[in-house]
Amino acid sequence: MSDSDRSFRFPSRRAFLGAGGALLALGALPEFRPPAAIARPATAPTATPNTLWYRVPGAEAKIIEEGLPIGNGRLGALATGDPAHDALYVVDSTLWTGGLNAALGSDGQFPYDAENFGTLSLLAKAYLQLPDHTGVSDYRRELDLANGVVAATYRIGSAQYRRELYCSHPDDVTVLRLTQTGGSYTGRVVLAGTHGETPQASGPVAAFSGTLPNGLAYGAVATVTAVGGAVAADGSDVTFTGCREVLVVVCGGTNYTADASTGFMDPALDPTARAQTKALAAAAVDPDILRRTHVADYHSLYDRFTVDLGRSSKAQRALDTPSRLAARGATGALADPELEASYLQFGRYLMITGSRTGVPLNLQGLWLDRNDPAWMADYHTDINVQMNYWLSDRAGLGDCYDAYADYILAQLPCWTEQTQKVFNDSRNWFHNSSGQVAGWTTAISTNIFGGLGWWWHPAGNAWLCNSLYDHYAYTQDVAFVRKIYPMLKGACQFWEARLITTTVTDPDGSTREVLIDDSDWSPEQGPTTAKGITYAQELVWQLFGNYALAAALL
Repeated sequence: MSDSDRSFRFPSRRAFLGAGGALLALGALPEFRPPAAIARPATAPTATPNTLWYRVPGAEAKIIEEGLPIGNGRLGALATGDPAHDALYVVDSTLWTGGLNAALGSDGQFPYDAENFGTLSLLAKAYLQLPDHTGVSDYRRELDLANGVVAATYRIGSAQYRRELYCSHPDDVTVLRLTQTGGSYTGRVVLAGTHGETPQASGPVAAFSGTLPNGLAYGAVATVTAVGGAVAADGSDVTFTGCREVLVVVCGGTNYTADASTGFMDPALDPTARAQTKALAAAAVDPDILRRTHVADYHSLYDRFTVDLGRSSKAQRALDTPSRLAARGATGALADPELEASYLQFGRYLMITGSRTGVPLNLQGLWLDRNDPAWMADYHTDINVQMNYWLSDRAGLGDCYDAYADYILAQLPCWTEQTQKVFNDSRNWFHNSSGQVAGWTTAISTNIFGGLGWWWHPAGNAWLCNSLYDHYAYTQDVAFVRKIYPMLKGACQFWEARLITTTVTDPDGSTREVLIDDSDWSPEQGPTTAKGITYAQELVWQLFGNYALAAALL
């Protein structure tokens, strides 16, 4: 961390809002929360499966393309479903390197790298190794969109095997359950870090912990329980022998907290201890009840929306998903209504699994295959983060929007401080020619520590705020407007200081003065010296209109 980063003082939320400010409350905070009482439903909803399915396992080398995703909004994972060597790549949405990134470069813009700005990275890799599971036949791997469960089934001789995988939001853990008829399970669970950690196993639990160079603490735990047979530690792994059924529970997290005044970290939180508490608590629950709890919670969101585009043919239904996609994409292909409807439901599945009690969906969501993802898996404010949330209100998932709004609110003190401190740096070719600066704006890229990256994006504040107000248009929730009001007001204050006056001539020859944007750019397109660019003009016009409506409403 640079000296300029160390000298920056995070304002407290109370100081930022000021005495007498609007009553605000973050919704679903993205902290790795302590365990809470969990409602265990007596029954789970039933639904006709809506499956994407495959005849072969995913390859670990192509897990980002072939792995099937699970998640609960905070934890996410990709799984290969390989019978003998299943790989699970686990992500916590807050395992970020970097920090505030407050020192401008010589061009008045922000550094954009994994060290200073930071990047999302993998929490862990967990492997299920079953050396005797060879000679497999009748293999099928599937993602059940209607129930939020990934599964793989296969035969070895006369024995039938099934594994189910899901990430429970109520229990805040990833669950892998192995069942069978006519056989048994002997193998091991290997938990590996991706930042040089040294895992340790004790009894049925393997665990590791670590601290990133920016001070963020993290940890992960895998625990194994079984029916029949034996479970034991073997070095850093957990083994199981001759078991009729095996349950693997994986949990992990960081000490991130959505509070700028603490540097976005809670030094009192031990992520590994909390992960172990959650994993052991879930492992002690009857597996049928554990699954029922997850499915009921998933249905509470999934069932809010249905889509019926018509019936597909029997021949189309018989195809595995890759073959079905290829057939649909062929020249002159017939419509496949159920496949096309599942495309929308897959988007809803990713929203439910990727955006709940956590920071919002970034460029990669909750799914990574490496620690150097493209564009740091950040939050691009020039369409990407907004586009991630176009679906939520329109498809009955308004609750999933909270993570997006709460993220902006949590970052706002830092964005405001940086805007007022360095936006008018003379090296910044977007600086306000008026010499005035107020409110807040953002850069093209943002992280989870209040940090901005790459070039300034003056109109980014308007686009973020307009998306927030659109959510109100769907929900008509006045409390939500009260929460976002300071964001809208601060963005308008920024533009009141930034807009400049120019004279235009109308078709009839008369002249009038209008307000236009200062030196700016259309992001990623240019040019970088234009004044009054259409991109910014439209967004800011809408921002002022939304602010006027919000002010009148409150």
